[in-house]
This record gives sequence, structure tokens and C-alpha cells, in this order.
Amino acid sequence: MVVLHDRFRVSQRRACRLTGQHRNTQRRPVPLSDIEDQKLRRRIRELARRHVRWGRRLVDRRLRLDGWSVNHKRVQRIWREEGLQRPLPRRRKRSRPTGGGMELLRSEYPHHV
Repeated sequence: MVVLHDRFRVSQRRACRLTGQHRNTQRRPVPLSDIEDQKLRRRIRELARRHVRWGRRLVDRRLRLDGWSVNHKRVQRIWREEGLQRPLPRRRKRSRPTGGGMELLRSEYPHHV
């Protein structure tokens, strides 16, 4: 369609009629290029790899600080598609008294220990 319009200097109406396309299909904005999308995905993976404890919200904030104007829902969608996730919080083991053989204190009544 664009080739006909530029090369043969045909009007948009005529070029659309010759190709059998509706004119509205030529007026839609061009979607974000795949190159930009790949750059964003690469940057999200890089941040997730470098900062393992960060979730998608912190990555979204860092992208904004770096100058990316990206919607938080888009970051969430890419995060999910890439299979990224935060590690589960570490559980701390209960500390035991030193000496090994000593018993732990037991409560004898409510609010004792």
C-alpha cells in the first residue's frame, strides 16, 4: 500500500481500493517495534539477575529512574512471561540454648515465658 502510494504517486483511496484494504488499516499507529520490546525484556532480565531479591515493583521503579516510560502492567506481563520470580523469604531457625542437653523453658501459666 505504501509502495503504491510513494512509487506510483497514487492517492491513498485508490491504492487501498487496488489492494483490497480498508483505509482505516493505514491510519492506525504503528505498534512499538519488536526491537524496543526486546531491549526492555533484556533490561528486566538483567535487573532481575543482578538484584535477586527485587520483585517486579522495584524493577519497575528502577526502569523509570533509568528513563524508560513503561506501564507497570506491561512490566508485570513481561515479568510473568519471562518466568521471573522473587525467591521465598528465608525462614530463620529457632535459636537453641548452648550446651545441647539443656531443656527449653516451658510455660507454667499464661504469659509466663
